[in-house]
Amino acid sequence: MPTAALQLKDDITTMINQLLKGLVDQIYGTGRVKRKFELNNSNEKVLVADASKGIVTTTNQSIQRGPDWVTSQRAVVMLTDKKIICGKWTIPLDTVATAQLVKINSLFGGGQVLKVQTNDKKNYQFGMQVNPEWTNQQRLPLTLENGQVKHSPFSIVVRLIAVGYLIYWLYERIITN
Repeated sequence: MPTAALQLKDDITTMINQLLKGLVDQIYGTGRVKRKFELNNSNEKVLVADASKGIVTTTNQSIQRGPDWVTSQRAVVMLTDKKIICGKWTIPLDTVATAQLVKINSLFGGGQVLKVQTNDKKNYQFGMQVNPEWTNQQRLPLTLENGQVKHSPFSIVVRLIAVGYLIYWLYERIITN
């Protein structure tokens, strides 16, 4: 592909990612949550804030669709100069053993998952829209990776049921009428 076409594709992808991030942040009230935190915690600086879905896992598992994500905590994840906060979870930065930022692609644009393992072997995953502020910040050392989201048996069954229902609905709606 010529360079101009590649650049145009990258520009469109970036624009879509920014639009999706803005929409999701608006739904979650990310700016409001960040301002409220900063007002109540003047001794901490918020470095990054994003709408996110978060789960805690027992092992440092790969990213996969499944029941954990269906019931995940939906909240604003914030990286401050002292900790990571997401809803009811607070992770002091001095307890972080490893942190990875895994970039993923999906049907609805790019995303990223922040994987954090603490010294006491708790594993957190925060799924969010693409935000370059995570890679630009200097407080939390991150390993950057490209990854894919795997399908759990649960997510495969749910998808098969959904496709089956859609076929049944189309049959009833179109063919029998």
